[in-house]
Amino acid sequence: MGKQEYLSAGRFAALVGTTKETLFHYDEIGLFVPKRRGTNGYRYYAMDQMETFDVIGMLRELGMPLAEIRNYLEQRSPEKFGVLLEQEEKVVREKMQRLREMQRWIGEKKRFLAQASAECREAFEKDPFCPVGIHTLPLQYLVTNHSESADNLAVNQKIGELYAYCGQYGNRSSYNVGFVQKRETLETGNFLDYRDFYLIFDRVPAKVRYTVRPEGEYLCYYYKGPWQGIEAAYRKLFRYATEQRLLLDDRFYEEYMVDALTSQEMEQYITRIAVKILR
Repeated sequence: MGKQEYLSAGRFAALVGTTKETLFHYDEIGLFVPKRRGTNGYRYYAMDQMETFDVIGMLRELGMPLAEIRNYLEQRSPEKFGVLLEQEEKVVREKMQRLREMQRWIGEKKRFLAQASAECREAFEKDPFCPVGIHTLPLQYLVTNHSESADNLAVNQKIGELYAYCGQYGNRSSYNVGFVQKRETLETGNFLDYRDFYLIFDRVPAKVRYTVRPEGEYLCYYYKGPWQGIEAAYRKLFRYATEQRLLLDDRFYEEYMVDALTSQEMEQYITRIAVKILR
């Protein structure tokens, strides 16, 4: 064959959408070598190598290590290629499932942010000094965990375990982690005893233990500021409930509506305290 039937590294790279540096690297590790070399050391590639390079690119995109791709190419056969395609088809299906789950999570996160923004805006426009409102909250499923210590490090470790517990079964919440406060604790004047916490799911989470937060009317207070100052919010919430003669449940749910993901300053964080109205 004449030299004119071969392509230089630069032309071949342009045709297959890569760089000369990538071709040189593949050559050096024995993964994809040129069909011939010139007396000057230049690399030359044939058109029939394009399909092989395309397969390498596909396998790389699927996450197969270069060493495994090289081993396959060195021992390739129609039978082994069929097995490889079966394996990679499974990888593609799994990736598509993860992408669908990610798309679902993004959609739910967007809806949560829009709802949180509307709720907070309505509450503060109504009364910036006592941003309170009554909302119908839907039935939701809570996966919970508990820390024996209220120490921040211990609590954060337990929160990490909660995320891991949910994640191992493919459960990914689009909500921020929430905390449960009990009336008996609040009545002692301890407003910062954060030992019980949860992740919220709108659907039944798979293969994990969960409790239910029932649908119903909830008294909601929107506290702006760092969590250490939340005592004032509780006192205003209790005062409002007394004035309106509301009988409240014994469990109070704290959830960030605005947190570090959407604000740089803790003074701008907004925590919603929600407690079910019994009558």
